[in-house]
This record gives sequence, structure tokens and C-alpha cells, in this order.
Amino acid sequence: MKFSVIIPVYKAESTIKRCVDSLLNQNFSDAQIILINDGSPDDSGKICKEYSEKHENVLYIEKENGGVSTARNMGLDVATGDYVLFVDSDDFVTDNYFSTLNAALHENDYDFLQFSQSIYGNEENKAKFIPAFDSHNRKDIVNRLAEDMWKKRINTPNGKVYKRSIIEEKHIRFFEKVEVGEDRTFNIEYALNVNSFRVVEQAIYILYLENQESLSRKKRDDLDEQIALAEGYLKSIFDKSSISQEEKDIFIQAMNFDNMRAVYTKAKYLHRNRTPLFKRLKEL
Repeated sequence: MKFSVIIPVYKAESTIKRCVDSLLNQNFSDAQIILINDGSPDDSGKICKEYSEKHENVLYIEKENGGVSTARNMGLDVATGDYVLFVDSDDFVTDNYFSTLNAALHENDYDFLQFSQSIYGNEENKAKFIPAFDSHNRKDIVNRLAEDMWKKRINTPNGKVYKRSIIEEKHIRFFEKVEVGEDRTFNIEYALNVNSFRVVEQAIYILYLENQESLSRKKRDDLDEQIALAEGYLKSIFDKSSISQEEKDIFIQAMNFDNMRAVYTKAKYLHRNRTPLFKRLKEL
């Protein structure tokens, strides 16, 4: 298979058919679809199993509930495609999804490919376009990826294509000890190892925001602790990375910007909720 599409599934009985059908109903057959049921208590598993029984290229796996990172990592363990993609079970893709990606990769064997998304399910349905980019120059790529970090374009695995050989060679996986920021750490660790990068402007992925029970959109009460753990993990990635110090400095500067923005957001939240001064300082 050229593509392996990994879909973590949890409480998605109302959306999983739309998601999988959008991938199957295309003029493209060279794609493996991996459905990982993360202990979903509804009928999501039953629906996924039916798809696997009807379609040879659909693989269904059941596991105990462990979170979105464990589901995605299990998908990576069984993926066989040259390229890996991630789709959330409540999202879907456009009719030209695979053909657009295939055409872009046919022009050049890119290590990293990114594309735009459309946002549905809120009051203002709109496309969120990412500026085009195409380079095999490492310096240009590092600067662009650092910009993507602080502009939050690299926070999710959706809307991206990864080369599986790089993932396996560097054994890159999602950090399972956190439930916030795990996808960002995956993307940044992967970004450290790419030498060619292209951004396709077309919005071929539909981000659907209505289902707040999906694995990737649950709200967390321990957000501060989760972010701190993820940032600590990122630091360990940079420490062991073989990239130059100049490149590390560029990425770390982007991380610092992100951290200060998080502190500022927290400060606004505490001030708005009239948190006492000393408690506010401790929290910050």
C-alpha cells in the first residue's frame, strides 16, 4: 500500500461511517485503513468490524481504553504503507483527498507533506488555508517548521503525511504519558528528521468540531501538568537529537514563545476568575 490511514475510534458511532466512507468512496485503492477501537462503550466497534469484513484494505483492531496516543501507536505498529496519515473518527476528507496527495508526492518524494483543512460544526464553517511551501533546503525547512510551531500549525497530526521509513528508523511514537500535547511532540520529533517539506494549499481535510467526546477533543482538568510533561519530553528529544546547535536554538526559541503564550493565557484566566494574588503567582 502507498498510504496507511490510522483512525483512533472512541464513542464515534454517529460519525465513523461518514469518516470511513469518505476514504473508501474515492477513485483510489492503494490505501490501507486502520481502525483502532480504543475500548469504546458504544457501537463504534461493531460498525468498524463490519467495514473490515466487507473491505480487504480495512484493518480493525480492538484494545482496552488507553487514550488516543496508545491507539495511534498501535496503528503505527501494524501500518504497512509507504506513507502514514492520521484521521480522527469524527472528521472526514474530500473526494480528491488521495488524488491530491498522490499527485503532490509523485512530483517529488517528500519527507513531510502538509495540507489545509476546512472547519465544520461551528457557527462559521470555513477553510483554514496554510501558506504554500516547497523546499529541499534544510535551513529553509527548519525556519518554516519553527514558524509552524509558534503559529500552531504543527500541533495536530491531521492534515499531514509522514514517511513511514523515517518513523520506523527513528522509532518515533506518540508520548503516552500525556493526553495534551502528545501530537505536537510527535510532529516536532518527526520534523527534526526531514530534509524535504511541502505544503499543499488545498483544503482536503474536514475538521468537524461537534463531537467533544472524541479521543482527540476531550477537555482536561490537569492542563497545566499535561503541558509541563509534554514540554519536558520535548526537551529530552532536543537533548538527544543530532541536529546542529543552530537548529536546536531555532526550534527552542519557537518553544519558548509557545510557553510564554501559555503563561500569559493562564494569567488572564486567573485574573478573570479573581484568584488571590499569592495563589495566582504559585499557579503561574
